[in-house]
Amino acid sequence: MRGWVHSDAERSFRLEHWEYDRDRIDGFDYDIGAVLIGSADATDESELITVLDAWGARPGLFVYPWESEDPT
Repeated sequence: MRGWVHSDAERSFRLEHWEYDRDRIDGFDYDIGAVLIGSADATDESELITVLDAWGARPGLFVYPWESEDPT
């Protein structure tokens, strides 16, 4: 089945907020010097939204893959 999938009550999430060097972001070694700013566990989708909101990363700010440019 493709398309919309019903939420899984057993799903949990591990979030990590990393900061990368702007000059390396487009290269192969983009993660050299990266700094872990914060991490969190969300036990369900509601808690996931709460964590993202607290981090200032509301879901509406993310770009769906089909709305982005192909990087190649």
